Amino acid sequence: MEGIQQATGKDEPLDTVLDRFRSIGLTEMEHANLQDRKESKYLLTAEQAKDLIAHLPDTYRVFEANGQRVQTYSTTYYDSPRLSLYLTHHNGNKPRYKVRTRSYVGSDLNFLEVKEKKNTGRTIKHRLQTEGLITNLGADLCEFFSSCLPFDYSKLKPVLVNEYKRITMVSTTDPERITLDVDLTYHSDSADLAFPEIVIAELKRSSEHSDSPAFDYLTRMRVKPKGFSKYCIGISLLYGNLIKHNNFNMTLRLLQKLMHGGSIRC
Repeated sequence: MEGIQQATGKDEPLDTVLDRFRSIGLTEMEHANLQDRKESKYLLTAEQAKDLIAHLPDTYRVFEANGQRVQTYSTTYYDSPRLSLYLTHHNGNKPRYKVRTRSYVGSDLNFLEVKEKKNTGRTIKHRLQTEGLITNLGADLCEFFSSCLPFDYSKLKPVLVNEYKRITMVSTTDPERITLDVDLTYHSDSADLAFPEIVIAELKRSSEHSDSPAFDYLTRMRVKPKGFSKYCIGISLLYGNLIKHNNFNMTLRLLQKLMHGGSIRC
């Protein structure tokens, strides 16, 4: 928690902003499970993120697990030797897929996930809970992958690890969540990168849900959605000299602006 407090400013720690919200547990979030959803992502400074949380109404709750309102995620992404999943995303093709393992650090929960972006723009996440963190996509996973991936997964290898801390705000009146990811870091075999000054906010809603105080306040802040894939940006940064990344250059420049104390206004 200390790193997050520092990232969001010394005047008012982030947990102070969260204090007025009641907690919500995993079993109470079924209405906002949203495995099939529409997503909008935003790049924010830490101060902008704190401002957003401060202006959310009391109809939102903050997700809490094991007494912690901030969860640490560790995600390993898999791709082919030629990074074909990344290139499909870079080129704007659909449907497209991400294959990853995710560990919820501190809660001993591990999942294998396939995230699918359909031609319609909808996002569907397929997930399989595993006893431990998977390090090899073996033959025992054939049934899972056959149900959600239209190509052979056997060539996929781990290419990138990213870690971050996440706050999840859940609407109690609508099928909606907003997540705020801070202290983002990337790791590969050759390099490590850290972005302590930025926040990636993601608004997740069902297609039928349109009324959103979070969306309304982001609009008042003059912040517009920005396409931001943690995986693709990580690959662009760590493999940029080996693979094309020109379609992500605008996002990379925005990251540089945020890291030097700028803010996003559109």
